[in-house]
Amino acid sequence: MIEVSESYRQVHLDFHTSPLIRDVGSEFKPEEFIETLRRASVNSVTVFAKCHHGMSYYDTRVGVKHPALRIDLLGKMVEACHNYGVRVAAYYSVCWDSHMGEQHPEWLQVGLDGSPLRPKPFERPYYSWETLCLNSPYTSYVKAQLEEILGRYEVDGIFLDIVSQRRPGCICRYCRESMTSLGLDYSDRDDLRSHSRIVEERFMKEALRIVEEKRPSASIFFNGMSNLNMARMAEPYMSHYEIESLPTGPWGYYHFPLYARYLRNFGKPLVGMTGRFHTSWADFGGLKSSSQLLYEVGRILGHGCAVSVGDQMHPRGFLDRAVYENIGAAYRVAEIAEKVVRGSEPVYEAAILALPRTRGPDKYVLEGEVFGVDDSLAGAVKLLLEEKVQFGVIDPWMDFS
Repeated sequence: MIEVSESYRQVHLDFHTSPLIRDVGSEFKPEEFIETLRRASVNSVTVFAKCHHGMSYYDTRVGVKHPALRIDLLGKMVEACHNYGVRVAAYYSVCWDSHMGEQHPEWLQVGLDGSPLRPKPFERPYYSWETLCLNSPYTSYVKAQLEEILGRYEVDGIFLDIVSQRRPGCICRYCRESMTSLGLDYSDRDDLRSHSRIVEERFMKEALRIVEEKRPSASIFFNGMSNLNMARMAEPYMSHYEIESLPTGPWGYYHFPLYARYLRNFGKPLVGMTGRFHTSWADFGGLKSSSQLLYEVGRILGHGCAVSVGDQMHPRGFLDRAVYENIGAAYRVAEIAEKVVRGSEPVYEAAILALPRTRGPDKYVLEGEVFGVDDSLAGAVKLLLEEKVQFGVIDPWMDFS
């Protein structure tokens, strides 16, 4: 099995495909797929098992296979990658699942105003999905499907996306009952936050157990945990951290430096994720310039991280040649540079102490923040970067020495 720590040139392949789309996977050719990746110097790829629509892309007995998919797309991708020595992880969308949200609205997370977290009629925000509760019976469905995927396919890792209860907390029937049994008050925002963490940690613990039973050498990552609020709690359950940070999207250019410098304190492998998109995910008409992508790849490597470039496969199952020419140009440079980066240690001249606004590591909350970077942190990062100071980021529970 290829280790995530040895895979410095990765691609994260989205495939959020509406069940209304026809001919899904009809043009997938394993040889072309793997040759495109190899020409781009990619040595690891995250492919899709289940997407935000709740559609599965393999012959599942537990989940719902995309109605227009006639092949075992996941299986063919895993086989093609391993035939050519490319590491492959499976992507699984957890809390966003439109199909299960429509079939079981009682499993949806519920906000403080009593409304379920789902798209509202006539509103079309950039991201809007049915958001399932990790404290509901939905998790039995998720765990059964994880057991199926890990038991059937020799994947090198599992990427679990959208693993989060909406803050401060969910007040669905299951969460109200759970909080009452724990002596927590679901009208109290601090109690809601504490309960959210209890629910998330329980799910991560159970997911890790499944991985250790089915594929003990596989990596496991929970997206949504690589931040100041959650990283410490999630650390025992993850093999590594990935930092989803598309600078041309809502993350901005100060998000990645902050979290790369914070998360390296935990001593786990780090993967920095940018995207090939001109703006953000699902910008299918946009292609980032080669010079911009090279800069972003270099910046990630410069922080001692492996690199992942986000893409999305065409619904019919082929990769865009222009996209991978762009990725390849950056990754051929990265292939040389990673020899210097591998095994390197950071040097510190200063540190940013990221202070909580509530007491204790279990209530580390910066309410109102966007993607974990409030103005004060962004300003401190910008100042030290522009002054070319070598700095780290620490929290109050870390060793200052």
